Parts: sequence; C-alpha cells; structure tokens
Amino acid sequence: MRERHDRLIVLIGVLKLVKAFLLLAAAVSVFATLHDGVRHYLREFAVGNGREVITRYVGKLCSSSPHRTELIGGGLLAYAALFSVEGCALLAHKVWGEWLTMIITTSFIPLEVYEMVHKSSPIKAIVLVANILIVIYLVARRIHASHQHGLKGWLRERFG
Repeated sequence: MRERHDRLIVLIGVLKLVKAFLLLAAAVSVFATLHDGVRHYLREFAVGNGREVITRYVGKLCSSSPHRTELIGGGLLAYAALFSVEGCALLAHKVWGEWLTMIITTSFIPLEVYEMVHKSSPIKAIVLVANILIVIYLVARRIHASHQHGLKGWLRERFG
C-alpha cells in the first residue's frame, strides 16, 4: 500500500516539474519578444497561420510595453520556480513539500473556479478537478500519517 502512495507522490512531483518546465519555456518565449526581430517574425507568423487565437495572443504580446512584457515573463519565472521547488520536494519525499503543495494548490483553486465561471473549457475543468483531487489526497495522507504515528509522529513531522 505504501508503494502505491509513494508512486502517487512521485507522479504529483513529476507533474509539478512538467508545469515548471512549460512555464520556464513560456517565460523564455515572452522574454524573447523583447527583441525587435523576434516581434517582427512573430507578427508575420501570426498573420500567416490562419488561427485567430494565435493571431490575437501574439498581437497582444507584441503590442505590450517592454515593462509589461518583463512583468509577465517574471511572473512566469516565479511560478516556474515555485513548481520546481514543489516537484523536487515531493520527489525527495519531504513532508514539507507535501504541505507546501497543499497550501499552494489550494490557494490556486479559487482562481481556477473564477476562470471556469468566466471562460470555461474542458482543459480548465480537468486541471481544476486534478488539483482538488491532489489536495484531498495530500490532506488524507497527512491525516493518516498523524494518526498512524500519534503525538510522537506529529511532533517529529513538524519539528524534525
């Protein structure tokens, strides 16, 4: 039973690292748009691709001020760093990583619900449900661990 639970923690950690990698790639792409040559190429690509969504987002990004573009890239980097810490801590089976993941994932759920109400999509629904299930699993895991080890385990878990 413990092996199955450990595999789930590893899976959650890997998912966090995949998110971190995707956010890092997005940040690099956003910062690249600060270069005039890249902006010109993106505009040409957006016009010629026939996809309205891409054209709209590229247009918004390319017309943003450099300061706004830097803020967007910096935000993406911050989230990438956060997901990297979560993923590495979970892969290393650190209890504080589980707590961090519970807190951070829970803090994003209201934003995800807001997004679902205003701009729902199947992918957003899947992400919301997955994040809720991750939080429920991690809370249940911590409750089970504290009951299994009693007060001594609870103190050790919190104070090392």
